Amino acid sequence: MFEDLENTLKDIRSELSLYRQLFALSMTTLSTKKQVAKFLGVSTSTVSKYIEDGRFVEEVHYFYNHDGKEEFIPEGIIKFKQELKHRKYEVKKVEKTLNPIALKFLNNRKVVSNG
Repeated sequence: MFEDLENTLKDIRSELSLYRQLFALSMTTLSTKKQVAKFLGVSTSTVSKYIEDGRFVEEVHYFYNHDGKEEFIPEGIIKFKQELKHRKYEVKKVEKTLNPIALKFLNNRKVVSNG
């Protein structure tokens, strides 16, 4: 009885390994900036900003190949997209302020606007 169970688990493990390899082959379409941008629904310049501001982490979301070009890691990009769905955004109300020179000119009086 336990031998059958053990053999079944080995078969499942082997099949899972095959599916992982097939999945990895199918995910090679997320290796360029253009492909990543399309997948995330953003522009390529936004992908560049994600790299610059640290939202994309080197060796997690991308790496530099032997030519010095960025290549993206599909698993990291997929996780990033999943995290985007679960983020909560906080909307902050910003008070309008005048330029300090304008305030000096107006003697620190408040300006009423209709906007």
